[in-house]
Amino acid sequence: MKPLICLLTLAASNLLVCGAAATRPVPDSKLVPLIAKALSDSFELDLAKLVLEPSRPLAPVAVPQDTANISIKLLNNPYTKPSSFMKAQYAILADGLPVAEHTSYFKAQLLQDVWVAQKVAQRGATLGEAKITKKKTNIINLRDAIWIGKPDNTLQLVSTLSPGVVLQERHLRRTPVVLRNQTVDAVLIHKSLVIRLRVQALEDGAPGQVIRLRNTSSAKEIRGTVVNSREVKVTF
Repeated sequence: MKPLICLLTLAASNLLVCGAAATRPVPDSKLVPLIAKALSDSFELDLAKLVLEPSRPLAPVAVPQDTANISIKLLNNPYTKPSSFMKAQYAILADGLPVAEHTSYFKAQLLQDVWVAQKVAQRGATLGEAKITKKKTNIINLRDAIWIGKPDNTLQLVSTLSPGVVLQERHLRRTPVVLRNQTVDAVLIHKSLVIRLRVQALEDGAPGQVIRLRNTSSAKEIRGTVVNSREVKVTF
């Protein structure tokens, strides 16, 4: 009888050992990027990269030893855009099958290559003149749209930027070719008839913009579309 009991005890011990060996832990270094990717996909991030750092220890996660693919499924995402502190509720999937559900808390960064002022960029300078450079920057706390174009003289700063400030769309306007109080030609074309008159610009204007003008002869105010630095097109 005793030998039988010993054999049964040994068999049970072997089963426990095999059961313990049948799973493996998922390290945080693997899990955190998967959570970041799931959140990034939910926000439909394109140019920026979401980077997470746990603000509290993550709950231990284990998956079957033979798992080929580990993925994350968000259970709830209350955010419309990334925040500097975030809570993630998620399920861990092993080869598509859920093995655990957890809630974790993170500090977050949103990294993107953006244009920043390299030196003081004065109001009125064009982007072709301003000293700006591309730099990977955490933009998670910026609420206004970031400018992502190619710098040239067609855009002008509407405010002075300190070194390190990220260039945003609100900092820019199209560079005017007609300036306030400048005298230009207003051109009215009707069929084969072309009429030209001298007008005074009452505001700055870039090509394609409609600006207010004053007829220098009659003092009447009209509107015209800027063509170039010498000419505006008017209609009646």
